[in-house]
Amino acid sequence: MKLYFVISLVLLTIVAKSQPANNYIQKGNEAYRKADFDAAVENYKNALRKDPTNNTARFNLANALQKRNEIKEAQKNYDQVIEKSGVNSLKSESNYNKGIASLKEKDLQQAISSFKESLRENPSDDDARENLQKALNELKKQQQQNQPQNKNQQQQNPKQQKQPPLNKQMMQQKFNELRNQEKQLQQKLQNKNSTVQPDKDW
Repeated sequence: MKLYFVISLVLLTIVAKSQPANNYIQKGNEAYRKADFDAAVENYKNALRKDPTNNTARFNLANALQKRNEIKEAQKNYDQVIEKSGVNSLKSESNYNKGIASLKEKDLQQAISSFKESLRENPSDDDARENLQKALNELKKQQQQNQPQNKNQQQQNPKQQKQPPLNKQMMQQKFNELRNQEKQLQQKLQNKNSTVQPDKDW
């Protein structure tokens, strides 16, 4: 599974005040490529201290946090990018990576939701489509495995509810009911015998 990574220098010339932030992002990217995720996280955080609205720094911070298995923190940052970004591609990639993070957490419902959002922003993303399909298949498989257990529980529970522990009075009542049923059955048999027509004599 790919993990999207935005090259942040696209924003270098847009706003002069973001220059210090971009310097930190560049250092963060270098550290990220060397798999020094601690240094990457620190640099991205420094970039955000300089420019809290920098979505590229936040997105790359989320990626680095995910690499450090700080999944919840990564998801929070992806959510902030999704909420504040006006760029569809960045929203799509954030949703995609959030889906990957949710898979790591074994949260299939959230992963499915994130991959769907990613495809809304970028319908041509084959990786998002493939991962969505895998997550849907996995969820279906889990639901099928859980069904027999649920059925067994449903079958057992009513029986348990219908059969409370019998006290002495209830046992006597059951016994009386059975005795009455037996009497009625004997009477029916006697009546039947008395009304049976004998074979004809010739």
